[in-house]
Amino acid sequence: MNRPRSLNQIALRYSAIYLALVIITSALGAGGLTLWQKNTEESHRLQVMIHEVEAMRGTLYRQMKELFDATFLADAQAPMQYREFGQQIEDSLHRLAENARPGDETLAVVELKRTYREIYQRTSLVAFGPVPTENQLLQRSFDSDLESGGIKQYETAFGQIDQLLEQQQGALQQKLTSLARYTPLILIVPMLLAVGLWLLTQRFLRNYFVRPLSQLLKATTELTHGELAHPVPRQGALELITLADAINAMAADLAQSRNALVTAERQATLGALVPIVAHNIRNPLASIRATAQVIDDEHLTQEVREGLQGIMDSCDRLERWTESLLSYLHPLEATRQNTALGPLLQDLIQMMQPMARSRGVILHLHIPTQPLMAQIDPELVEQALHGLIINSIEASPMDGQVAILLQQETGRITLRIKDDGPGLPFAPQTGRLTPGPTTKRSGTGLGIPFALKVFEVHGGGVQFDLRPEGGTEALLWLPLP
Repeated sequence: MNRPRSLNQIALRYSAIYLALVIITSALGAGGLTLWQKNTEESHRLQVMIHEVEAMRGTLYRQMKELFDATFLADAQAPMQYREFGQQIEDSLHRLAENARPGDETLAVVELKRTYREIYQRTSLVAFGPVPTENQLLQRSFDSDLESGGIKQYETAFGQIDQLLEQQQGALQQKLTSLARYTPLILIVPMLLAVGLWLLTQRFLRNYFVRPLSQLLKATTELTHGELAHPVPRQGALELITLADAINAMAADLAQSRNALVTAERQATLGALVPIVAHNIRNPLASIRATAQVIDDEHLTQEVREGLQGIMDSCDRLERWTESLLSYLHPLEATRQNTALGPLLQDLIQMMQPMARSRGVILHLHIPTQPLMAQIDPELVEQALHGLIINSIEASPMDGQVAILLQQETGRITLRIKDDGPGLPFAPQTGRLTPGPTTKRSGTGLGIPFALKVFEVHGGGVQFDLRPEGGTEALLWLPLP
């Protein structure tokens, strides 16, 4: 069975879930933003490099034009323009080297720089070298191999870096496409987590708070209407379960108090009624017995005299029952003192041995070697035990046995009375003080209720059980002093 959680534990649990949701959402957002930023920067870098490459290509052809003007048209400004264009190309090469990634891009920029500088050196020598002879001038003017070879290598290097940048741009475009495809999913995941958390919160409120509180209010309404047997369900958080246990314990105490009050009222009613009934019974009984005693004469027939004796015996029995009932209903006031139970039982058994022998019953007393002391009223306890032991003796058959065992158990002192009789015709319980039926001709049926009353006054109790081998076992207990 799972242990119920407290509201504090549940709040901490859901706070952790909320925090995890915030962290996951923040991580997804930060990851997506970082990825988008990196791709944007990469796109900008590639655009810059492509622009620089295209600009270099145009600048190179303008530089070649100035070379033509300086060589064939003798333009005085061409050499200066030629060198300015060369510086622009060098600056572009420098920016390309800064933006290039290590690896293929860097190698491509290095190759482009090498081919350009080779072209620059050759063209500078052709156009601006020392004053040549006619043959040298002709070679300078028509050195197509030198020019076309350098430019061809330069165009090859241009093609390599163009192709590399196009590949890089294509890969970047695929990344951006994938990012655009998965961006809605990145946004949907936190939304789904939030919806799941909301559903989980609703379930939590319903199972741990709303439903248990509703059941609690319903049960308390039943309790206010006097339905004390209606328990509060143990549901929800630990605090609500604790509250339900407290209300159930309070209802049980109220039910017990109500039963005790009803019993007390019943006892008070009987206590007030029985003396009146007893007075109204005793007077006619006395008159009937006196009349029967006066009529009794030795000259009467045997049958008449037996009838008169039966009338007198019945009157005596009713008198004893009335006296016992008055004694039972009278409130007990125990005068407690520290009493050794062993000697009390030994005196009681010694006093009852003649009666047991006359009925052929053997009494066995088992007491511990260590004295057992209890705070009791010895006269009341002796009177209660006397009635119970008499019941066991009278219920046991000829050659039967009655065992009395005194011992100390956990937190209490117990006394067990075991007999070999047929068992009780009813099952008295602790707290049941109403008289039961009796199978004895001279019994009143008040011995067991009186014993229950005496032991409950002392904080103990009495319990009766049928023995498996036959007979009855009476368990009596008293609290330790």
